[in-house]
Amino acid sequence: MCLQKAIPKFTCRAKRIILFLIMELLQFNSLSLILVLTGFIFYVAGFVQYKYPPKRINHLYGYRTKKSMSNLKIWKFAQSYAAKKMQGLGFSLFLLGLILSVIDINKGLGIWLGIALVTAAPFLMLFEIEKELKKRFPKGDE
Repeated sequence: MCLQKAIPKFTCRAKRIILFLIMELLQFNSLSLILVLTGFIFYVAGFVQYKYPPKRINHLYGYRTKKSMSNLKIWKFAQSYAAKKMQGLGFSLFLLGLILSVIDINKGLGIWLGIALVTAAPFLMLFEIEKELKKRFPKGDE
Protein backbone atom coordinates (compact mmCIF):
# COMPACT_ATOMS: atom_id res chain seq x y z
CA MET A 1 0.00 0.00 0.00
CA CYS A 2 1.32 3.40 -0.95
CA LEU A 3 2.28 5.51 2.06
CA GLN A 4 0.60 8.55 0.56
CA LYS A 5 -2.71 6.69 0.32
CA ALA A 6 -2.38 5.52 3.94
CA ILE A 7 -2.17 9.08 5.26
CA PRO A 8 -5.62 10.65 5.34
CA LYS A 9 -5.98 14.00 3.61
CA PHE A 10 -8.10 16.50 5.47
CA THR A 11 -9.89 19.46 4.03
CA CYS A 12 -9.21 22.89 5.46
CA ARG A 13 -12.50 22.77 7.36
CA ALA A 14 -11.69 19.35 8.83
CA LYS A 15 -8.29 20.62 9.97
CA ARG A 16 -9.97 23.57 11.72
CA ILE A 17 -12.44 21.25 13.43
CA ILE A 18 -9.62 18.94 14.61
CA LEU A 19 -7.62 21.91 15.90
CA PHE A 20 -10.71 23.24 17.70
CA LEU A 21 -11.33 19.86 19.35
CA ILE A 22 -7.71 19.62 20.48
CA MET A 23 -7.86 23.12 21.95
CA GLU A 24 -11.12 22.29 23.71
CA LEU A 25 -9.61 19.15 25.21
CA LEU A 26 -6.52 21.04 26.33
CA GLN A 27 -7.87 24.05 28.15
CA PHE A 28 -4.56 25.70 28.82
CA ASN A 29 -4.24 27.73 31.97
CA SER A 30 -1.52 30.38 32.19
CA LEU A 31 0.99 28.02 33.81
CA SER A 32 0.53 25.24 31.28
CA LEU A 33 0.64 27.68 28.37
CA ILE A 34 3.96 29.14 29.57
CA LEU A 35 5.43 25.67 30.06
CA VAL A 36 4.19 24.22 26.76
CA LEU A 37 5.42 27.16 24.68
CA THR A 38 8.77 27.43 26.47
CA GLY A 39 9.26 23.67 26.32
CA PHE A 40 8.62 23.69 22.58
CA ILE A 41 11.10 26.56 22.07
CA PHE A 42 13.77 24.81 24.17
CA TYR A 43 13.27 21.55 22.29
CA VAL A 44 13.56 23.23 18.88
CA ALA A 45 16.63 25.22 19.99
CA GLY A 46 18.28 22.04 21.28
CA PHE A 47 17.45 20.23 18.05
CA VAL A 48 18.95 23.02 15.94
CA GLN A 49 22.07 23.14 18.10
CA TYR A 50 22.44 19.35 17.89
CA LYS A 51 21.85 19.25 14.14
CA TYR A 52 24.07 22.27 13.36
CA PRO A 53 26.69 22.52 16.12
CA PRO A 54 29.31 25.25 15.92
CA LYS A 55 32.48 23.84 14.36
CA ARG A 56 34.92 26.18 16.06
CA ILE A 57 35.07 27.83 19.46
CA ASN A 58 33.30 31.17 19.18
CA HIS A 59 31.63 33.82 21.32
CA LEU A 60 28.39 33.95 19.32
CA TYR A 61 26.72 30.55 19.01
CA GLY A 62 26.61 27.41 21.13
CA TYR A 63 27.10 26.48 24.76
CA ARG A 64 29.69 29.02 25.93
CA THR A 65 31.31 28.88 29.35
CA LYS A 66 34.94 29.21 30.42
CA LYS A 67 35.21 25.42 30.78
CA SER A 68 33.54 24.61 27.45
CA MET A 69 35.71 27.10 25.57
CA SER A 70 39.02 25.89 27.04
CA ASN A 71 39.83 23.61 24.07
CA LEU A 72 38.23 22.07 20.98
CA LYS A 73 37.71 18.58 22.43
CA ILE A 74 35.76 19.95 25.40
CA TRP A 75 33.95 22.39 23.12
CA LYS A 76 32.65 19.62 20.82
CA PHE A 77 31.53 17.45 23.72
CA ALA A 78 29.87 20.42 25.46
CA GLN A 79 27.89 21.35 22.32
CA SER A 80 26.53 17.86 21.86
CA TYR A 81 25.79 17.31 25.55
CA ALA A 82 24.18 20.72 26.03
CA ALA A 83 21.98 20.25 22.96
CA LYS A 84 20.72 16.91 24.28
CA LYS A 85 20.11 18.40 27.74
CA MET A 86 18.22 21.32 26.19
CA GLN A 87 16.02 18.95 24.22
CA GLY A 88 15.36 16.92 27.36
CA LEU A 89 14.50 20.05 29.32
CA GLY A 90 12.21 21.24 26.53
CA PHE A 91 10.41 17.91 26.39
CA SER A 92 10.05 17.87 30.19
CA LEU A 93 8.62 21.40 30.32
CA PHE A 94 6.27 20.62 27.43
CA LEU A 95 5.03 17.43 29.07
CA LEU A 96 4.63 19.14 32.45
CA GLY A 97 2.61 21.88 30.76
CA LEU A 98 0.29 19.32 29.17
CA ILE A 99 -0.18 17.51 32.49
CA LEU A 100 -0.88 20.76 34.35
CA SER A 101 -3.43 21.84 31.74
CA VAL A 102 -6.05 19.74 33.52
CA ILE A 103 -5.53 21.55 36.83
CA ASP A 104 -7.58 24.64 37.54
CA ILE A 105 -5.11 27.22 38.81
CA ASN A 106 -5.37 30.91 39.65
CA LYS A 107 -4.17 32.98 36.68
CA GLY A 108 -1.80 35.19 38.68
CA LEU A 109 -0.32 32.28 40.58
CA GLY A 110 0.06 30.32 37.35
CA ILE A 111 1.98 33.15 35.69
CA TRP A 112 4.37 33.48 38.65
CA LEU A 113 4.91 29.73 38.91
CA GLY A 114 5.54 29.56 35.16
CA ILE A 115 8.07 32.38 35.32
CA ALA A 116 9.82 30.74 38.29
CA LEU A 117 10.03 27.34 36.59
CA VAL A 118 11.18 28.77 33.26
CA THR A 119 13.83 30.86 35.05
CA ALA A 120 15.10 28.05 37.29
CA ALA A 121 15.18 25.30 34.65
CA PRO A 122 18.06 26.73 32.54
CA PHE A 123 20.16 27.25 35.69
CA LEU A 124 19.59 23.61 36.63
CA MET A 125 20.58 22.61 33.10
CA LEU A 126 23.72 24.77 33.29
CA PHE A 127 24.67 23.21 36.63
CA GLU A 128 24.23 19.68 35.26
CA ILE A 129 26.27 20.39 32.13
CA GLU A 130 29.14 21.98 34.07
CA LYS A 131 29.13 19.06 36.52
CA GLU A 132 29.43 16.62 33.61
CA LEU A 133 32.24 18.67 32.03
CA LYS A 134 34.17 18.66 35.31
CA LYS A 135 33.64 14.91 35.64
CA ARG A 136 34.78 14.10 32.09
CA PHE A 137 37.55 16.68 31.84
CA PRO A 138 38.92 17.17 35.37
CA LYS A 139 42.13 18.86 34.27
CA GLY A 140 40.43 21.01 31.65
CA ASP A 141 43.08 20.48 28.99
CA GLU A 142 42.65 16.86 27.97
